[in-house]
Amino acid sequence: MTLRHRLGRARAHVHDWLGANQRARQRLDGSCAAIIFYHRVLPRDAARRDAVEPGMFVTPESFSHQLDWLADCFTLLPLHEIVERIGANAALPERACALTFDDGWRDNLEYALPELVRRRLPATLFVVSERVGSDAGFWPDEVCRRLARAAPDANQRVRTGFGLSGGGDLAQCALAYLKRLTEAERSAALDRIRELTPEPAPRPRELLDWAELEQLAAAGVSIESHGATHAMLTGLSDAEAADELRCSRERLREHGHGRHALFAYPSGDWDVRVSRLAAAQGYRAAFTIDPGLARIGADRFALPRLGVHQDVSSTRAEFLYRVPGRR
Repeated sequence: MTLRHRLGRARAHVHDWLGANQRARQRLDGSCAAIIFYHRVLPRDAARRDAVEPGMFVTPESFSHQLDWLADCFTLLPLHEIVERIGANAALPERACALTFDDGWRDNLEYALPELVRRRLPATLFVVSERVGSDAGFWPDEVCRRLARAAPDANQRVRTGFGLSGGGDLAQCALAYLKRLTEAERSAALDRIRELTPEPAPRPRELLDWAELEQLAAAGVSIESHGATHAMLTGLSDAEAADELRCSRERLREHGHGRHALFAYPSGDWDVRVSRLAAAQGYRAAFTIDPGLARIGADRFALPRLGVHQDVSSTRAEFLYRVPGRR
């Protein structure tokens, strides 16, 4: 655990001891809801072995505890119900909350679903339609795995070649740099990284297939859109972004999913232009990764969510400091 995380944990526990976490939950007074998003639910050893970004997973043990804390302190609702009430300017239950997952990882089925079913809790999974059943993950995972396997001199060439000067974790610096590029620029940069680093070791399929999505849906998990290819939409033309939005929705509907026409922006990347394109493609609401509470009467195409991962949520005090979020 880094010094930053130690300080964050200490701050959360002080807030909890002072009653600040409990007072924060009083903000959920029927005028707003907390929407939580996860990515992966994965044992720590597996996350370490596969070079999973620290901010991308919680352990199954932490996830189980978090669901207990949520059930104890919040009113869990289906995401689409919160959207309906926001759109209709209708009051929400006090301490309203919804659970979401991004990307469509198989570990959501293996580790998250049994815990949700055990507690009869609703959830929404945003999937990347063209990656369903694919052996390939996403480019950030490839970058992390390549850099984890690379020799020090190769990593130094990556750092120098992309101007990633200074300290800090190389993988995190590289991902931050790559996310600032356009799709075409990022593609070229990824090709250069592939030239400099070794091929990641083969691994079992990590993304859900359509049959597995059916299992989730049958257990009460709503399957909604996270784009066709996970392209960052602000870097695309109007036509390209509209195609990402339309193709994803159509593919999901072919398989009986996307029933509530909800969309989560890939990588949380959005702007007003993209939100208008999402509305034009028939979506009813779209979700960012900007922290905050979803308020009645808010723009339904810029609804904030609260991200949860292992390093910021492994204790009750930390979790309840993050959800519903401090001012």
